[in-house]
Amino acid sequence: RIQGHLFVTVLAYHLLCVIQRTLRESGIRHHWATLRTHLSGQVRVTTSMVNDKGQVIHIRHTSEPEPVHVKIYNALGLPVRPLRRLTTIE
Repeated sequence: RIQGHLFVTVLAYHLLCVIQRTLRESGIRHHWATLRTHLSGQVRVTTSMVNDKGQVIHIRHTSEPEPVHVKIYNALGLPVRPLRRLTTIE
């Protein structure tokens, strides 16, 4: 069990180093805490409503990325809208 925790910790550290190096190469030199604060502004939102048939409709979508999000995502080669809109009817 301890080995699993150590493995995940080392893996996370290496991932953090790669992310920070990639961002530095793109001119983004923020601390990790600052990056987390910036990225916390983009969220996934669920809106629920009842239609005239009594069915509950849930619409889940990602908020519009701000320019700082786009800059970070582009530097990392990530899509600015990684998840598509999802609609479910119950």
